Amino acid sequence: MAVLLALSTFILFCALDFIVHRLRAKKTVAAPALAAAPVPELASEPVWVAGYELPERIYYHPGHMWARVVTPDTVVVGMDDFARRLTGPATGVKLPAVGAWLRQGAKAIGLEAGGKRTELLAPVEGEVVEVNRDVRRDPAAATADPYGGGWLFKLRSGNLAANLRNLLSGTLARRWAEDAREQLTCRLMALSGSVVADGGEPARDFARHLDPVAWKDLTDRFFLTGTPDGQGDLR
Repeated sequence: MAVLLALSTFILFCALDFIVHRLRAKKTVAAPALAAAPVPELASEPVWVAGYELPERIYYHPGHMWARVVTPDTVVVGMDDFARRLTGPATGVKLPAVGAWLRQGAKAIGLEAGGKRTELLAPVEGEVVEVNRDVRRDPAAATADPYGGGWLFKLRSGNLAANLRNLLSGTLARRWAEDAREQLTCRLMALSGSVVADGGEPARDFARHLDPVAWKDLTDRFFLTGTPDGQGDLR
C-alpha cells in the first residue's frame, strides 16, 4: 500500500511539473508578440519634388514644418527641405520647453541663420514630450539633416487624427511643393539677381544676400508667421 501511495505521489508531481513547464513555454513564445512595434523608418530612396526632398509617410504643414507619426498619439516634428534651403545653415535654434503646450499653427521654434532670425509653426497641437538635445548643442544639425538627426521635438496630441487632417500629404503635398518652388523663384528674381543662380535656381545660402526687410517679407510669406497668433515673439 505504501509503495502504491509513493508511486501515485511521484506521478502527480511529474504531471504538475509537466504542466508548469508547458505554461512557461507558452508565455515565452507569446512575449515577442506583446512587444511594442518598432517605429517605421522612412523610405531608403529619397523622393524629390520640384527639386526638394519630400519624403512620403510624412504630413506637411503649409508653413514648411512636418509631422511624422510614431505612436497613435505622438509625432516627431521637424522643418522640411524647403525651409532649410530658404534659411541656409542654422546658427541658432530656440526649441520649446518639455511640457509646453503648442497650438496647431502657432509659433513653435525660433531659428537664426545668416545673421537673421525667423520662426516656424507647430504642425499639430499638443504637449511637447521631448526635444532634440543634439540640435540644442549643434543648431546646424536641424538644417543639415532635417528629416533625420535634425528633428526638433516630439509632441503628444489627444486629438491627433483631427490635426493630421489639416496637413498635406500625397498628391496635395506634391502640388504644394511645386507651387512653393515657383513662388520662391519669382520672388527671389524680383528681389535681386544675386540670390538666383544660373538657370533661375535659388542660390545656396542666399539668406545672407537679403536685407532684413526682404528677409522678413520672405520668411513671413513662406513660414506663415506674418499674422499674430497669440504666442508672442520667440526671438
